[in-house]
Amino acid sequence: MWDNYPEIKTELAAFEEYLAEKLSSHNDFLQTACRNAVLSGGKRLRPAFTIITAMSGNYRREVVFPAAAAIEVLHTATLIHDDIIDCAKTRRGQLTVAEKHGINLAVYTGDYLLAKALRLLVETRMKPERLDMLAKAVSMLCEGEIDQYLGKYEIASVHNYLKRIMRKTGILFSAACLLGAKAGELDEDSIRLYGRFGLSFGTAFQIKDDLLDMESSERVEGKPVINDLKEGIVTLPVIYAVRNNPELRDEIREFFDGKGDVRQILNRVASAGGPRDSQALKQKYVEKCRKYLSQLPDNIATRALREVAERL
Repeated sequence: MWDNYPEIKTELAAFEEYLAEKLSSHNDFLQTACRNAVLSGGKRLRPAFTIITAMSGNYRREVVFPAAAAIEVLHTATLIHDDIIDCAKTRRGQLTVAEKHGINLAVYTGDYLLAKALRLLVETRMKPERLDMLAKAVSMLCEGEIDQYLGKYEIASVHNYLKRIMRKTGILFSAACLLGAKAGELDEDSIRLYGRFGLSFGTAFQIKDDLLDMESSERVEGKPVINDLKEGIVTLPVIYAVRNNPELRDEIREFFDGKGDVRQILNRVASAGGPRDSQALKQKYVEKCRKYLSQLPDNIATRALREVAERL
């Protein structure tokens, strides 16, 4: 992903070593479980965004690495807790902590990682007011997850869907960029623009994920195909399809009542233009990413982030 940016690749390789070192524990179970959960793969986009935005300013590993690690560890903690709620058996092609060790140990592991993230933030030695936005991000993330849980089996409006995913996904990307910009001691205008870029990127990222849930294979993505709809979560392609063809609303409700075939529903969603319209909205948020980056100085950070956004 970063082949065109050797400086970034160097920092990310060094960060990976740093992250592994920070996951040590006196408790053998916690050390193994945390390392397996955090180091099991993933694109590392959130900590990468923290590192890259910091490279726009006064870059210091001793500040940036613990900040980036806090973002990744915090993200992993939320995934462990999500897997418990969703009764998920696998993540990234591996057994989840809950499936492998049971719910109790999974809860403790997630809680331990949350505490580890707080300790990493302390290591940045940044002023508390500069770290407050991460606490706000976690609060908003929880609100987004709760809204999604309480809104199961309901067909929301596009507006409400966007509000939910901005809190559920976009806000942590935004926090990653804000934390990096603040660690790099950038000016307030730049900090704000990087934060807006992160929010737009996260929104486009989640829309893409919703499309993948409908279109991709379990072998490729490492998660159950069409899992969202089976779990009662109505994502953007379905929302658009119902808006375009109101007759679908009754079919989806019948499916939630245990009637009908999910593949038939998905074919109807595709015929009604759900994926097409979702793709178009995703591109609008990619364009927002370009707009915010165009207002920042042209440097390695803005070029790299623009390239990643355009790949969505």
